Amino acid sequence: MALTYNATKIGEISLKDSKGRAYKVQIRQGNCLAVLLYVRKPHEDELERNPEAKKIHELWSFYGDEQHLKNILKNEGDVLFHAHVTGIRLNVYYKECNTLLKYFALSGHKVTCYYEQPKAK
Repeated sequence: MALTYNATKIGEISLKDSKGRAYKVQIRQGNCLAVLLYVRKPHEDELERNPEAKKIHELWSFYGDEQHLKNILKNEGDVLFHAHVTGIRLNVYYKECNTLLKYFALSGHKVTCYYEQPKAK
């Protein structure tokens, strides 16, 4: 089965790389518990291949279900991310965020929760 995701952003993770540069990873809904995407502008060489590209979506990670999160914590010694996390925000309007909150907190991360209903289209 292929991993798919949609445009619904249910949270984000703020990170710093080894050089101290900050970036954000979006948490989106998909055909699993959550899809983590790094969304960025295309580099020049990418624009040469695809001049229409507005944004590049790079898969950072995904969580299939709650058992997948349990297995990661069990096998990685309570480490969900192999990066310097500076903050996590979750929109608890979405039920999957309650599961993510539980495991992000168990992993030792401070999580900011907010409640925002989607805008009617």
